[in-house]
Amino acid sequence: MRQQILGVAFDRLTLATAVERIEELVVCDRQAPALVITANPEMVMLARRDEEMARILAAGDLVTADGIGIVLAAKILGCPLPQRVTGIDLAQSLFDLGKYSFFFLGARPGVAEEAAARLQSIYPGLKIAGWHDGYFHDDEGVIAAINRVRPDILLIAMGMGRQEKWFWKNRHRLQVKVGIGVGGCFDVWAGRVRRAPIWLQKLGLEWFYRLIKEPWRYKRMLVLPEFLLLALKERLVRGKAR
Repeated sequence: MRQQILGVAFDRLTLATAVERIEELVVCDRQAPALVITANPEMVMLARRDEEMARILAAGDLVTADGIGIVLAAKILGCPLPQRVTGIDLAQSLFDLGKYSFFFLGARPGVAEEAAARLQSIYPGLKIAGWHDGYFHDDEGVIAAINRVRPDILLIAMGMGRQEKWFWKNRHRLQVKVGIGVGGCFDVWAGRVRRAPIWLQKLGLEWFYRLIKEPWRYKRMLVLPEFLLLALKERLVRGKAR
């Protein structure tokens, strides 16, 4: 079951049920790999002006609420979602299973390799079949590298929007089961960026922590109040229509 939030349909699920759904997608016999999208307010706002992004979001096999703004908007609209399900938490829950092989695609040169090395020390037996940075111009070479090892899950960290578009464009040529956009996760796993403390994550203030650590991101953060204002306006419109 999905819930529409400002034109984007989100799956109503917890982290645990999201993992279960991905496990189903991995074993499903399909013509093309499944796409899992962890969408935040910035992505929803992008979809409002970018038809390609809107089509990809509508076609995603799983769309989770990655961002406290999505959770707040759902409450404002009177259709609360069960839980915030971020890309990093989703990937780490899949690592915990110890069942699947992964390919890391994205970030700056060297970061994916560093992330793989650190994760394999944390998750013994974790299968990371390969990696490649996100600074490439030749899709063919990257696709060939992925297909040589045929991972179960492709984690793509090339930035919101670009990662989903790249996967969608190339999905019929990729020999993987599932693709998941994970944004800046590789930098966190490589130890180059620190994630907010758990207590801030639980309070929904991870965005505030990132803003303090990376103040140059403030322009991107400005989308959150605009997004919530749109949710309030939609709630008012719905109220008048009743």
